[in-house]
Amino acid sequence: MSRLSTARLVAPSFTQYAAAIALCWLLVGAFALTLTPLPARTIGAGWSPLFWLVLAPACTLAGLRLRRG
Repeated sequence: MSRLSTARLVAPSFTQYAAAIALCWLLVGAFALTLTPLPARTIGAGWSPLFWLVLAPACTLAGLRLRRG
């Protein structure tokens, strides 16, 4: 009879959760800007839609990447 080794379960870290959330946010934001009539720049909000839908999650991912080294 072969002995089964039990794998050690490791909980995902905060960095992995943050990266997963930022990646989902980036994909949904890019989808919203490309396939809906939402403009990247508005007169009232300026570049705010582009920033919050694409640039903010991209900056978060870049910061996590720089932090990891």
